[in-house]
Amino acid sequence: MIQLKIHKDKVINDGDVNRLGIPVEDVVTVFPNDLYDGWFPFTRMCFSLGDWAIISGLPEALKSKYPHLKFALPSRNYLEKVFGMVIGQWKYGNNNPLDYIDYIFKNNPYVYHRFEPGDFDVVFTDHDRAYTNDINIPLTEQILARFGYTQDEINNIDCRPNLYFNTDENPNPDIKDEYGCLLFASRIDKLKGRWDDKNLIKEARKYKDTPVYYYSEFDLADTEWDELFPVRYDLSKLTLREQLVIKSRAKFNIGYQAGMNDAVSKHSNNIILTPYDNVKENIIRNVKYIHFDGTIKQI
Repeated sequence: MIQLKIHKDKVINDGDVNRLGIPVEDVVTVFPNDLYDGWFPFTRMCFSLGDWAIISGLPEALKSKYPHLKFALPSRNYLEKVFGMVIGQWKYGNNNPLDYIDYIFKNNPYVYHRFEPGDFDVVFTDHDRAYTNDINIPLTEQILARFGYTQDEINNIDCRPNLYFNTDENPNPDIKDEYGCLLFASRIDKLKGRWDDKNLIKEARKYKDTPVYYYSEFDLADTEWDELFPVRYDLSKLTLREQLVIKSRAKFNIGYQAGMNDAVSKHSNNIILTPYDNVKENIIRNVKYIHFDGTIKQI
């Protein structure tokens, strides 16, 4: 892996590493005390909707230790100017990767500024993290550890993904009663189509006949999903933000590992099929991960 940092709006290669960040035992206090009242400009170094989603609880979490800290995220212009040559690789369908940060952080009261080129000499990134021997630690927790949080402090806050919606953000769901959501899709080319989801279906049976909203890259007709959930409403006609509203209010989100599911994991019961042996820093607490071999993991 390549450790990167940003200085004066330039991405700088800081060397090849086995793991991004530093060992937690090497952390030196970054801020002088808990009364730190400066800016915290921050960006991700990868730009899918899920990449932004999994750290969406970071601005609020930082406030628990540094109540006067002012969290800032890059503007659309900054992302285009600094990362424009690479950001297109995170495109999915007709969606522009430059829009993802707004889908996730819209209305977030803990984001104080969207910075432009020239605003800050140093911008913190998700490469500023502290790791332990356990590779399955949520990324936000690793970033908090890098910036002075003890394990006890991390244990006492909820830094899972968090979204904020206006009261008028309501796409008028067709289902007025309790409902769930299904998602069978992936941004990654090699993961397109239907996965081996027999073990996910076992978990889904407990919700049989619940009305669902769904998004799928394959036709559900005449599949086990069709039998389990005959009353279905198509999510694809809605914007991503509207889909997030509906998914956040669902009784459950069942489906393949994807950023849209990660984003609402704090708000709903998520049961997720993962193609990876270890979810690593993308793991989210309280999500039930089902592996192809039937193993179930939940932290």
